[in-house]
Amino acid sequence: MLIRMLQALLILLLASAPWSAQAEDPAEDLGATLAKARAAAASRCGELANSDRLYRVLCANKIRIGVRDNYPRFAEKNQDQRSGFEIDLAKTIGETLGVAVEFVDVAPVSRISSLTDDRIDLVIATMGHNTLRDSSARFILPHYYSSQTVVVGPKKIAIASWADMADKTVCTTVGNYSNALMVPRVARLMLFDSPARLLANLRSASCTFIAQDDSVLAAALADPEFSARFDAKIGFGEIPWGMAVSLDGSDALAAVLDQVLATYHRDGTMLALAKQHTIATDFLARMQVLWSHEDCKAAPTKCVAPPFELQLAPGPFKGFVEDAFTWAQNNLSVFYSAVAWDLFTGGIVISLIAVAGVLVATFFLALFFASGMSSSNKILRIFFSSLLAVFQSSPPILVLIVVAALANELFAYSQPVALLVAILSIGLMNGAFAGQSINDARKSLRQDQNDSAGPADAGPVPHEWRRAIVRAAPQIEAFLANATRGISAASFVGVADLTNALNDITSFSRSQSMTYWILLAFYVAVLLIVVRLCRFGRSALEASSKEP
Repeated sequence: MLIRMLQALLILLLASAPWSAQAEDPAEDLGATLAKARAAAASRCGELANSDRLYRVLCANKIRIGVRDNYPRFAEKNQDQRSGFEIDLAKTIGETLGVAVEFVDVAPVSRISSLTDDRIDLVIATMGHNTLRDSSARFILPHYYSSQTVVVGPKKIAIASWADMADKTVCTTVGNYSNALMVPRVARLMLFDSPARLLANLRSASCTFIAQDDSVLAAALADPEFSARFDAKIGFGEIPWGMAVSLDGSDALAAVLDQVLATYHRDGTMLALAKQHTIATDFLARMQVLWSHEDCKAAPTKCVAPPFELQLAPGPFKGFVEDAFTWAQNNLSVFYSAVAWDLFTGGIVISLIAVAGVLVATFFLALFFASGMSSSNKILRIFFSSLLAVFQSSPPILVLIVVAALANELFAYSQPVALLVAILSIGLMNGAFAGQSINDARKSLRQDQNDSAGPADAGPVPHEWRRAIVRAAPQIEAFLANATRGISAASFVGVADLTNALNDITSFSRSQSMTYWILLAFYVAVLLIVVRLCRFGRSALEASSKEP
């Protein structure tokens, strides 16, 4: 009875005391660590379940483990049956923790995101531990496996070192971390989307050499027919494989799993599982020897291998690229947010519509003014000449304001109305001047006709309007270009063109000066296109109606 009372008191003390899964004594037995965790969880599930995934796993009596479903010998799924080294490792971990295992399928692209999105508690999915991934997940140490990239080719071709590969082409998969290590050592890389295609092309002699993770090629190399023709030439880029948990809320779970894996290496569990699935055991044999040392048991961190260093040596332009990236972040905010991008693209569309509209309006208003100023009706001629004088003496902004005021009296304000006001105002000013040029050209054509045939014999000028437009083409081109530049004033009456859009973007970005450079570049580009189109139209008219 006394012994039972002491045991109950000990459990109570363990459950009520604040506890961290990382043992104060590094050499503490795994069983004692798990006993503390279970004792704490048994009496305080409601309080601790949300503090760390370890307690949630123990309280729910279930651990969700992300695994792959198509990696031979490591993790395969046939209907509802799973098999492989990693599957058995996951089941063993569940047994050690005393909880059920719920398997969740993950792919290479979703391994880490499944942790951060809390779809799984632990991932065991052929994931290499490199320095870049340390910022996304907490890897369990020590590592549970290791692999390297091997170059495989025909047995009849002897390869002793990388020097023998200098003139060879190697087939590999897209995104393989070892590609960067191979590029400077071989003549060329040919990229494929899957290891299966590599093997197919090697067998058909489309590829003389392939490079892939040795764990992927293990089954092929174990095949007597395959190994009779091909063998591994060079191995390189060894990378440790790591289980991982989420960076947030998994400290206690990670600490327990660290101790679990160290124990599995020490007692031969990992080596036994690997032998069951006939995978390479060199790494695991080394780990068993290493973790059997008392030094590793006393100070585990001294025996943990570092992650694979994935950072390549910087090139000579690294500083320039970093400066350019910083400059882009500070000055090209228009391309960084969805709001800014929508404003920018919307502004470009409205500006292009405005440019097209003002070009059409300017040209046809020019013909209208030329017709009015050359009318046989004296009143019409006086009216159009007076209207021309008004436009010649009025500032463009004033014309825009007057037309906008008249439009507001007749119509309710809207974006289409504002756009039409801008097109009409700019078109009137430039169309009036272009019309005067056409009228002057018509007069000069008639004068030429009179001079050549005499006043008595002079008849109508053939193709008079077309020839007048051709003769006045330089002036018309100038006024069309001026209308293109002037349409930027459409923002003055509230048109949501590029000018207004960039002003809105500037209100929440840091790139005010760059905003105006973008605006300048846009209108310069549009103006060059307009000039090119005008000259094309002029050439077409000249070809159809040559002046005498």
